[in-house]
Amino acid sequence: MKTYRADITILPKDGVLDIQGKAVEKTLSAHGYDAVLEVRVGKFIRVTVEAADHADADLKVRTIADDLLVNDLVESYAFAVEEAQ
Repeated sequence: MKTYRADITILPKDGVLDIQGKAVEKTLSAHGYDAVLEVRVGKFIRVTVEAADHADADLKVRTIADDLLVNDLVESYAFAVEEAQ
């Protein structure tokens, strides 16, 4: 078995009201950062898993995200898996 690290980014789906993102946008604008057009606030999760190979690690991370970490009604996610050093 090898060890793999996965970085998972979870964000509200497009069209879902992001109250935290709007609050950050408002604060940035109030501080003169007018070039910022949109802010989305989400979650970043790093997990380390043991797996037979990269494909197995990918499957394990996807299963974890789908089963426990992501509310697929209002959130979307992306992840990257790499062999841990």
